[in-house]
Amino acid sequence: MSPRRAVACRALVAALAIGLLAVACAGSAERLSVPEYRKRASTHCETLEDASNELRKAQQPSATGKTVTQFLHRAADRLRDLVQGLDGLEPPAALETDADELVGLLDDYADGLDELADSVGPGDTLVATFEKNTQLVQRLNGVAGNATSLVTRLELTGCMLAT
Repeated sequence: MSPRRAVACRALVAALAIGLLAVACAGSAERLSVPEYRKRASTHCETLEDASNELRKAQQPSATGKTVTQFLHRAADRLRDLVQGLDGLEPPAALETDADELVGLLDDYADGLDELADSVGPGDTLVATFEKNTQLVQRLNGVAGNATSLVTRLELTGCMLAT
């Protein structure tokens, strides 16, 4: 192949690659309407109940050490499932900032649960773990409060846990 033809082929390949990248980055997902976003997001929020149930199991007085660790990690995993589901939605522009912030907060909370899980010692209950990690627990409580405010503002009824 002549040098001129090789340059032309490389240019064509580069142009095709840029074109494919532009198509991929343009976002195949269409923005959802407000009602449709709320409906779909609330459906994903069912995993929040699963995470909450794992935390309830970790609170049982008979749960100690590795058992508490497992429940905390499972709760974090369920939250990450929720994050993935919500992050896959294309919120309407009017809700995008709050929706993105909520995803970030939930991801942060999951990381905090993993950090908490990793600090559980042999024989530790969840309460003992909380007492050893007061700063982390306070931070997570703040994150949970902010997430709750966003859930309310976004009107994601499926994400509102019964107390």
